[in-house]
Amino acid sequence: MTTLYIDKKGLQLDIEGAAIILREQGKKIGTVPLGPVQRIFMRGDVSLPARLLAKLGELGIGLVLLSGWHSKPTLFLPRAHHDARHRLRQAQHYARPAYRQEEAQLLLASKLAAQISELEASLAHNPALRYPLLHALRELRAMHAILAQQADLAAMLGWEGAAAHIYYRALGATFPDWTGFNGRNRRPPRDPVNVLLSLAYTLLHAEAVLALYGVGLDPDIGMLHALSIGRESLACDQIEPLRPLVDGWVAGQLWQEVFTASDFSTDDSGCHFEKTARMRFYAAWEKVMPAWRSQLQEQARALLARLAQRPCAV
Repeated sequence: MTTLYIDKKGLQLDIEGAAIILREQGKKIGTVPLGPVQRIFMRGDVSLPARLLAKLGELGIGLVLLSGWHSKPTLFLPRAHHDARHRLRQAQHYARPAYRQEEAQLLLASKLAAQISELEASLAHNPALRYPLLHALRELRAMHAILAQQADLAAMLGWEGAAAHIYYRALGATFPDWTGFNGRNRRPPRDPVNVLLSLAYTLLHAEAVLALYGVGLDPDIGMLHALSIGRESLACDQIEPLRPLVDGWVAGQLWQEVFTASDFSTDDSGCHFEKTARMRFYAAWEKVMPAWRSQLQEQARALLARLAQRPCAV
């Protein structure tokens, strides 16, 4: 096990040796050895002492708190990488628009390839969707040549928006009709697909932060995504090529009826995911996450290597 998910109200946590102690109403209900744990995702009314936080930091275990219906994340990261040269080099390169544009082009080309692969896989599994998927695939393949023609980052963001419109229009056909999916929406998500996508993207983003932090990069200093207070812009960059993989995984979970209409409820504040279904989500997510976690770590190392190969003069 590398990831521990805790989603239970009224739980008290403590540390005893190298294990987390779980208590409910003061009664011990279990223990979790910290040896194999690399990250903890926690949700609900859970209490824990400072000594446990200190132990997690000592062991390099990242803690991600998910709050509210829509799982807004707060991250407590282990001790920072001590080679500050990586972060200095990253900040210097951020000030170079030409370099940022090169990195943005790499990211968007990778994301486009993943979008095309996802729609091709959907077509292979469901030939009845031939018309909308083939139409979108033709348009997205044409977008590839246009990417290299974008003059600056602003133009690239416009290109990305146009590609996303094509992609999501086709993606809607790959979800069951009962979900009512009609494009991406959030804050709050208004249908079951967007509930699942938002939770999955949140978890993926946290993993990207941990991967970047682990190699000594600053998750806040992006290349495609500009600096923004309260946002890990580089983590936003890094998950872009994986988003289509998550989209396909969510579609598969719905068609396989891992999640059904009874797992969701809707009111004036949006669409909500029931707690028992969330636990099934975490279990299913952890089956696919190791490969995506490895991809995020490889992307972080590759970015670090590219930064190191370039002179730092601004």
